[in-house]
Amino acid sequence: MDNIFEKVYTEKDLNNLKRLVTKDESLYKEILEIRGEIAKKQKFLGVKILVSKILNIEKKAHERGKTKTPTNSEILVLFQNRVKEGKEILSDERKREVEQILKRLKVRSSSGVTVVSLLTKPYPCPGRCIYCPTEVKMPKSYLSKEPAAARALANNFDPYLQMNSRLRALEMNGHPINKLEIIVIGGTFDYYQKDYQEYFLKEIFRAANEYVPVNNLESASSDFLYPKGALQKSSQADSKLKDEKTMFELQKENETAQCRIIGLSTETRPDYINFETLNWLRYLGVTKIEIGVQHLDQHVLDFNARDMTRQSIADATEMMRAVGLKFVYHIMPNLPESNEEMDVQTFRDLYNTKDFHPDMLKIYPCVILKTTSLYKMFTKKEYKDRETKEIKKFDYQPYDDETLIKVLADSEKEIKNYTRVIRMIRDIPATYILASSKKSNMRELVDAYQKKRGFVQQDIRSREIRETEVEDTDFNLRVTEYETRHGREFFLEYINANDNDKLAGFTRLRLQDDFFDEELKKQENLKVLADKCAFIRELHVYGVVKKFGEKGDQAQHVGFGKRLMAEAEKIAKENGYKKMAVISGVGVREYYKKLGYHFEGTYMVKEL
Repeated sequence: MDNIFEKVYTEKDLNNLKRLVTKDESLYKEILEIRGEIAKKQKFLGVKILVSKILNIEKKAHERGKTKTPTNSEILVLFQNRVKEGKEILSDERKREVEQILKRLKVRSSSGVTVVSLLTKPYPCPGRCIYCPTEVKMPKSYLSKEPAAARALANNFDPYLQMNSRLRALEMNGHPINKLEIIVIGGTFDYYQKDYQEYFLKEIFRAANEYVPVNNLESASSDFLYPKGALQKSSQADSKLKDEKTMFELQKENETAQCRIIGLSTETRPDYINFETLNWLRYLGVTKIEIGVQHLDQHVLDFNARDMTRQSIADATEMMRAVGLKFVYHIMPNLPESNEEMDVQTFRDLYNTKDFHPDMLKIYPCVILKTTSLYKMFTKKEYKDRETKEIKKFDYQPYDDETLIKVLADSEKEIKNYTRVIRMIRDIPATYILASSKKSNMRELVDAYQKKRGFVQQDIRSREIRETEVEDTDFNLRVTEYETRHGREFFLEYINANDNDKLAGFTRLRLQDDFFDEELKKQENLKVLADKCAFIRELHVYGVVKKFGEKGDQAQHVGFGKRLMAEAEKIAKENGYKKMAVISGVGVREYYKKLGYHFEGTYMVKEL
């Protein structure tokens, strides 16, 4: 039975192997041992598991011929153990191939970083949007059966426990966890009390700093994993430890930790963006903000009770850009009072003025959910006019799947090469949806629709090289320049023009005028950006996640990052800028130090 993994190349091959494992006595015994080790480690981490009981049940079931099919993570551990014991004689390249096959949800780390989503505690929201659900035990707009929400609920919304359990799950499923992008979700983050905001993010940094990989568990103590009563905090998630470290100390530790946070984002509303808030978020380590835009037609915004204007969206955008933040727009086609043409026009408007030009997009087509005002309007076929208070007929009908696919495909044609489409459907379980599309693979359907019509998407995600091996000589530098209200943006990217502009890496350079200088000088964490300072809002090289300092033949760690920085510095100097700043994630500061940058006012800074 040696080399049982030799012929595993596809998902079908993997399923066949799982069936073999459940039938073969010796192999299944190995799986039982693996389950036992996992259970012991979980118990060690404070999870209440009766190890012996679990294993006895498994053994008795196996004796009766009722075997449990191994999970992907168990098969992965089985493979790694067999390689260690010399039972699998495979080349290094073949070993890597097998590990990639065994990974679940490879997309979580295939763009160069591993994404971790964490949910804040239930809390009111200042908005009253008609499409937004309200579940008592969830933050506004989130549903308890959504994957990230379910994980948060299981951990009583405790940020430390959420982080620790998520890292464990990702690690057990073969994902590297040394470079992390943290996505803090839960509605309007800036509406929470400041002490809770600080507490939540400090606990994330602390969990990353203290995380012990599976291989090191045996040598770690529970006091090290959960110091000074962290486990007890799960019953009172927003309590504080008496002698906790400062935010600065935790971030400093993370610069050289095993699990480094290289990006940190929060969610908010455009009308909650101002320079004081941005100064505070930079203190917390935030590098990216997601804002709910939804639409750019004012009538549509008003009807859906967004309580904001197109102007406030534009103002928030320019302020975020002015402090170097990356930003994500949430756009919602299929809203009441919109139509196909208006939805596509919103995407056109994103790029035909100086006001918007989003770095990233999350496209969430409107769905009708229970516990929303829209649900009541839809079922009663009427609504109350906010101005006249009259009862009016409501004849809204969501798009059918065919129409929605066409709208999304036409909309995507308007998206520029410097924007990344992160998602094209929200991960809402179909059981929640009364009406609207329940397709979970909407991006695939849109891609197929476009392919039939000969259209090749140009957004960042569509062009990432992912796990492809590259030769740096195949890639050329392309610079895209566009104007915003108070500055110029340069999108520098290394592309393979012979392969549909496949993207190996990019950076966002901003050359800002002096319009915001006085506002920036008032804020301690932002003032370094005043007085003719160019800055990098994002640097990203795609490919398989590599450990820091590790050489590789894929895009990461073959020199694209350094070259992009050099080109950006050159453009800045040619335009008369004497200083460059980088909005660096905490865990990437060491990288910029090697390029001659130093830490100043929450940014990495270099004299040109």
